[in-house]
Amino acid sequence: MKKVFLILFLFQFVFLVYSKQSDRIYVKVNDEIILESEINETVDLLAAQMKLSGKNVDVNKLKKDVINNLIDQKLIITMAKNENIIISDEAVADRVNEFIDSLRKRFSSEAEFEDALLKEGLSYTDFRMKIESQVRDNLVFSKVRQKKQQDFISKSAVSDEEIENFYKNNKSQFKINDEVNLKHLFLDKNNDAIKDLKKYTDDLYNSMISGKSFEKVAGELKTVDGIKVVDLGWVDTTQLDKNIRGAVAGLKKNAVTKPVQTEDGYHILKVVDIKKGQLQPLSEIREKVRIKIIEEKVEKMWDEWLAKIKKDAYIKYM
Repeated sequence: MKKVFLILFLFQFVFLVYSKQSDRIYVKVNDEIILESEINETVDLLAAQMKLSGKNVDVNKLKKDVINNLIDQKLIITMAKNENIIISDEAVADRVNEFIDSLRKRFSSEAEFEDALLKEGLSYTDFRMKIESQVRDNLVFSKVRQKKQQDFISKSAVSDEEIENFYKNNKSQFKINDEVNLKHLFLDKNNDAIKDLKKYTDDLYNSMISGKSFEKVAGELKTVDGIKVVDLGWVDTTQLDKNIRGAVAGLKKNAVTKPVQTEDGYHILKVVDIKKGQLQPLSEIREKVRIKIIEEKVEKMWDEWLAKIKKDAYIKYM
């Protein structure tokens, strides 16, 4: 799984706002169930977290990802029986106490903390029971994943030829101090005011290559909703989105990228200046390359294992 939200989920929420609403089973996964409230809670909390970090939120995509991840989690919980995974009550209690203690610190007194729970329709006992269940599920999930990864690592031998080929084909990953000074024009895909965002972005790019400067185009768009113009300054190329990194690669000073599409929207960037980095010699990073190859192999084996148990599982949307 490339997006494992669920291990983080439990420790980021504050109140179980859906607990007092009517609920229904959304999906059955073997002997486990996924409630509609579980999905809604997770979507709302992740959406809030993304907004706070300045990211755009596609709620429909996020909900789909959440459901898929919940199904994966429930599958792994049922598989734990076959993997002889046991979580002690002490481990659950320790994690629950740790979470509740951190939550209490947000309130000036114990009475204020309990009043806040009551306002959400929860007694302290109900709240703790809910958390205990979720903590146990998350600990089971983490332990199964850890055990399977250890098994996969033991099967992930890496040859010298693989190391040399990976290094040769991914040199950009091993450059140090490779930086570009960028100006950034971003068009949010959730901008309803622009009917055909792709065409609109293409038209902006065509105006630039036809002679209109990036700065002039950007200046005209500064007050337009859903469009951001940012001077990013010097940026380490390894920190860029892979699609943007690919678009910038090979461009000369003052060049403009073709429109780049990411999950957030469209981007056009101007390369103001370039500082070429140095490629680290393979002799100095051979172990680092080997580890990267192992990580890719383990991720691939995890996905294949998960796909197999999903194929053999009973999954029914209600």
